[in-house]
Amino acid sequence: MRFAAIPVSHSLSPLLFGLVMSNLEKFGKNIDFKVKKTKLELVETRAIEDALGWGYAGHTPHPPQMGVYRGALWEISNRGSRPESLEAALEIEDADPRLSSSFESELEDQEVHSHSFLLQAQLKHLPTHCLEHEVWLNLTSPLKHQLSSEAVSTIDDSMSLQSVNALRWDGQAWWCAGVDGSGVVAVAQYHGVQVENGALLGIVGGGGAARATVDSWLKTGGTVRLFPGKRLLEIPLEFESDDSDRSIDFAVDFDGNGEYDEEFEACPTRLNPRYTNLEGDIESRIEHLLTTPLDGRWMLAAQHLESWRRLWAPQYAAYLPSIGLLLTQLVHAESVLKTYA
Repeated sequence: MRFAAIPVSHSLSPLLFGLVMSNLEKFGKNIDFKVKKTKLELVETRAIEDALGWGYAGHTPHPPQMGVYRGALWEISNRGSRPESLEAALEIEDADPRLSSSFESELEDQEVHSHSFLLQAQLKHLPTHCLEHEVWLNLTSPLKHQLSSEAVSTIDDSMSLQSVNALRWDGQAWWCAGVDGSGVVAVAQYHGVQVENGALLGIVGGGGAARATVDSWLKTGGTVRLFPGKRLLEIPLEFESDDSDRSIDFAVDFDGNGEYDEEFEACPTRLNPRYTNLEGDIESRIEHLLTTPLDGRWMLAAQHLESWRRLWAPQYAAYLPSIGLLLTQLVHAESVLKTYA
C-alpha cells in the first residue's frame, strides 16, 4: 500500500489502512491477504508520474518526510507487527454508541449491498481476488486532477471529473477510482439523510472533491444547490442547481471560508472536509467528532472504506468495519500516536 501526497506525513490514511487491514485479519481464513508481506510506504511527490513510478520501481526522486507519525508508520511498514497504536485501537470491538448510526440497514440488506460491490467489480472486469504483488495507491492533493491516461482503466467517472484519488496495480494493469463523492454520500446516509429519495445537498467549492461529491449525490438520487465559492463548479454532467425554498438536508464546504448565508448555516448536518491534529483525552476527541460541522475525519474514514469496497477488495465488502467503528478505533489510535510525537 502506498500513499502519495504533499505533505504526506500529515495524512491519517496510512493509519486507517492499518486499522482496516487488522480488522479484516480478524476473520482469519475468510480473508486471503498475506498480511506478513504487506508493506505500507509514503510517497511524497507533486507529480502523478512519480507516484506511478513508485508503483513500478519502488522509489521516487524525493524520499518522504514521515513527520509526527514516523514511529508508528515505521513499525507498520517494516516490522511486520502491530504498533501500540493499532493494538490499543483493535481492542475496541464496537463503535462508541455516540458514533454509531441508528439509520444503518438491516443485516440482510447490508449483505445484499455488500454483494452489489462485487457484482459491479465483475461487470467492469476488475480483479476480484488479491494477487501476490499488488500495489494500492491513495492520492491526495495536488495529484487528484493530474491523471489522464488511456493506460489506466477507470471504474467510474473520476478521470473525466479530474478527481482520481485511489489506484490499484493488479500485476498487469492500473485501475483507478474517485471515492470522495461516494464517501460524502455515505457520511450523509450514516446520519440519516435519504439521498436516494431526493435529499438536497448544499455545497461550496469547485475542486475535484466538490465535483466528485456533486456527481455522486446526483447519481444516488439527490438534488444539489450550489453556493458561491472561490471557483465555479463544473462537472461533465448537466444539472440545474436547485433554486426552490426547500431547506438543505446536508451541507459541505470544500473552500473552508467559514462565511455562509443563513440557509447554509441553518443546515443541521454540515461537513467540514478538513481535519487537524486533536488534543485531549478520548472523551474530548469523541465530543469533537460530534460537533457541527462534522470533522473531516468522517469523510476520510468513509472514503477510505469506499476505496476498499469499490476498488481494492470488493470481495470483502461485507467484512469491512462500519464508519462508526473505524472512527472509534481511529480516536484511540491517534491518542496513542501522540506518544510518538
